[in-house]
Amino acid sequence: MKSQTIITADDHPLLLKGLNDFLLEKNYNIIASGNNGKEAYNIIVKMKPDIAILDIQMPYMTGLEVAKECKKTKLKLK
Repeated sequence: MKSQTIITADDHPLLLKGLNDFLLEKNYNIIASGNNGKEAYNIIVKMKPDIAILDIQMPYMTGLEVAKECKKTKLKLK
């Protein structure tokens, strides 16, 4: 079975590192991370992950705005 690809995004570096460390420890396949909503959206468009774990409050675009934009452009991810 193919491991699902994950991107993470959070504007707080310590929280992002903690989340990534935790997921990597559990053998999840993290392919990229972003520091703000705009960066997260660009990563999603470019890399097309299976799952995006997004902080709700981030600069430029919130996690909810990123999710809405992904849905509007019919990107298939959870």
